[in-house]
Amino acid sequence: MTASGIRTVGVVGLGAMGAGIAQLAVEAGFETVGREVTDELGEKARERIAHFLQRKVDKERMTADERGAALGRLSLTTDVAAFSECDLVIEAIVEELGPKKELFAALESIVRPNTILATNTSALSVTEIASAVSTPERVVGMHFFNPAPLMPLVEIVRAELSSDEAVEMAYGVGERLGKHPIRCHDTPGFVVN
Repeated sequence: MTASGIRTVGVVGLGAMGAGIAQLAVEAGFETVGREVTDELGEKARERIAHFLQRKVDKERMTADERGAALGRLSLTTDVAAFSECDLVIEAIVEELGPKKELFAALESIVRPNTILATNTSALSVTEIASAVSTPERVVGMHFFNPAPLMPLVEIVRAELSSDEAVEMAYGVGERLGKHPIRCHDTPGFVVN
């Protein structure tokens, strides 16, 4: 699969970063599954995304129809099983190694074998996160900067065992999201930090 073959993106965690990443995904035309721990938090994220898309309409950077179509591509869930058909899942949960490793282990048991798993970590080792799965070659970092819809850069982080295919697919998705992706290795702070 190439980046152009990615149709459905999952985003785990819809706080400020995750909601921004989900907004980028729906604007870029991806069917997007967003997960939060409660329905209420998911709805708050949807309202936040709708608000920022409305501001684009108000500034004539998007039509009302485009806004409606983008919001129509966002589905919300509290269940990680909803990621089973995603081509790429981007994790944007709490910046702690334990919960991230738990999540990646759970995701591996749900998603297809060729699904790319990405972490938005800004400081943790992507290699360490990838150690939670039996297929670490599919794990990469996709480090967005806050606020994700406005900041142009995304670091595509190659972990120790990341495959060339996974890195290039993440890079291609970064471009499709309208970002300026840069490739980097899994070193403390990556490039920017």
